[in-house]
Amino acid sequence: MHKNPIVDFIRTYGPSASSDSIYDEHVVSSSERLGVSPIEVESGRLDDLVLNFQSPNPKNVILTGTAGDGKTWHCRRIFEKLGGDLTIWQSKHGMLETTLPGSGIRLVIVKDLSQFEGNDLQREILQGMIGSLLGRDQATVYLVAANDGQLLRFWRKYSSEGPDVDRIGQHIRTMLETGSERCDDLHLEMHNLSRQRHDVLFSQLVDAVHNHDGWTLCNDCPLLAGEKCAIRRNRAIIGTDGATRQRLTDLIRIAAANDQHLPMRHLLLLIANIVLGVSGKKTPMMTCKTAHELADNDTRQLSNPFDNALGLNLGLKESMGYLCFSILHNAGIGEETNNEIDGLLIEGQPSDLYDQYVKNDELHGANLFENKRSSYRRGEIEDYSEFQQDLETQRRRLFFTLPDTDEDDEIDPWKLTVFKYGGMYVSFWDGLNEGRMDEHIRSRLVIGLNRSYSGMMCEDSATLYLTGPAANAQSRVGRVLDYDMPVGSSKRDLVMFDFEPGDPFNRPKMTVRFRRSHGDSFIELASAPLQPILFEYLLRVREGSLPSSFSRQCFEELRQFRLRILAGLEANDLIDIDHLKDLRIVKLGESGRLQPEELGVTESI
Repeated sequence: MHKNPIVDFIRTYGPSASSDSIYDEHVVSSSERLGVSPIEVESGRLDDLVLNFQSPNPKNVILTGTAGDGKTWHCRRIFEKLGGDLTIWQSKHGMLETTLPGSGIRLVIVKDLSQFEGNDLQREILQGMIGSLLGRDQATVYLVAANDGQLLRFWRKYSSEGPDVDRIGQHIRTMLETGSERCDDLHLEMHNLSRQRHDVLFSQLVDAVHNHDGWTLCNDCPLLAGEKCAIRRNRAIIGTDGATRQRLTDLIRIAAANDQHLPMRHLLLLIANIVLGVSGKKTPMMTCKTAHELADNDTRQLSNPFDNALGLNLGLKESMGYLCFSILHNAGIGEETNNEIDGLLIEGQPSDLYDQYVKNDELHGANLFENKRSSYRRGEIEDYSEFQQDLETQRRRLFFTLPDTDEDDEIDPWKLTVFKYGGMYVSFWDGLNEGRMDEHIRSRLVIGLNRSYSGMMCEDSATLYLTGPAANAQSRVGRVLDYDMPVGSSKRDLVMFDFEPGDPFNRPKMTVRFRRSHGDSFIELASAPLQPILFEYLLRVREGSLPSSFSRQCFEELRQFRLRILAGLEANDLIDIDHLKDLRIVKLGESGRLQPEELGVTESI
């Protein structure tokens, strides 16, 4: 039987008790043991860090983020690119030193700051970093990997030992909070790897796995010649630039925009499970032997890449223990649907789509579902719950295989998730980053905002009306209007609202800008991130539904945004909240538009 060591190497990244390559410290030893080169990706950040240490006056570097973000991986790759010997890297646990080429400066690399908790070396690291960060010791620089919390605890622990420690700790805390990479008072660059584009990293890792030179050892395998290898099929499905890869990339991007970041470690785990996952076996990850057994027994469908993406080969309970699977499971893929998509699966209509996306997939489509579909239509299904599971399996597959559609097409793959406007969010986000505004989407979002703030089924999209939240009681005469402003730039107004790119996490944001006079430029007064969950909420409100599953969270975010706007307007003397003579209300007119009216309150003296 043919066996390829690349399969065993990728397997070590997957969700199994024996998996240890998810920690960078074990990557090199695993690759050497199996004779396989490590899975590596290049990045502009890595190149910039190397250039820093190659410069005549290098700065200290702290790599922070959450567990699995690739901090130790970056340290190793920097060490390699600076000419370091991997044998030395592996032999040094926790910390090592090298001399920088060109400058001759001593570089101290701390692989993981947490390893020195309770160790006498921790104080030595502290004293060395103080001197280097404050520029007193110009013969030594540090490269330190530390999680956010570990880094803050480290400086807080020693804050009573003098003003230098306290000052450095305050600067580092500020840098973490603001996302700043540099501080004028410290000889330091700090990079938060949690803020990198995880969707871009995912695509790079997919390419690294798909294009690994180890796959050439499959060339003599009889399964490859007969196109019967489940491993190679799964590799091709995720590796090519098709719908499956794009959906996964978009899901990872949406999750990150909702503050659910998938670090490098978990992205590799996800990729490994998609390629090698299998159901109904003792172990959930295939070997070459497993692939041969599936081919011989004609059971290749047991390795379903679309189910593997959610960790369903592990079972629901176990899969929820892994961050990547819990995030993708929470997207509700296949659990949501509509009549048109279920009509496609059950009735086979439209027939052209059925032929292309169900019938043509002989392994995971028609062969698995056709007989059950026919039995259901004849009323011969005995166990409806089993049929429901089969239907959800097909919906999941369609989510990963259907093409992108127009935003209002009912056979839209995103209708199969809780983010029914997920594709629209990504499109809107891309447009903002490219300097394009989708006027249609903006109008729908503003209508959702006005309905949320006013509690009325209005159709206003050119003006944003700030009233109390919709949960407040509404008087018989109307709602009190705090402020109204045009949407988009206006030559005649001093305050305006719009959607813009570029909050600290590169998400779209809602922004209110103002200027002192008509000849001045607009400056930001208040902003709030337009996360996917809020985007979804606003568009569902606009279509007339109130999604209770996340309405309270979104409602509170909108309330806080409104309060920040009003506080900013008052601080800049643009409104006087206590001036009753300017009090206005809004009513819903017959045209469906909000109508502001002066209340005519007379202040007593």
